[in-house]
Amino acid sequence: MVRTIKITTGCRVSVTELPDWDLKERAKELDAEFIEIVRTKRMYDLFRNPVVMMVDDSGLIRNKPVNPFASFLYAEYGGIIAGDVLLGIQKGPDILPPDDPEGMLRFLTERFPALQKGR
Repeated sequence: MVRTIKITTGCRVSVTELPDWDLKERAKELDAEFIEIVRTKRMYDLFRNPVVMMVDDSGLIRNKPVNPFASFLYAEYGGIIAGDVLLGIQKGPDILPPDDPEGMLRFLTERFPALQKGR
């Protein structure tokens, strides 16, 4: 099992477990055909780490609900993120699960009270 952070369209944040870290499992967790990896300066400034979001590449086209928190993180590019997102860490060319997902969860909920713990 692999643990990562999931942020839902309802502003719920949780540590979620995936059977494996392959693209198929991440896409399944997001109900996505294709995943886009998103990096922003805002995320780097916030986490002081190369944190990335994994988003449904077709979320808007598939009329998924807007994800307000993910859209806030992506705002500098003017786009809207639709659907749930997963967080990962970029290490070289690889995207890996966070080393300390519980610490990341605690950081997010303390820093952003609008985020609720839970699925």
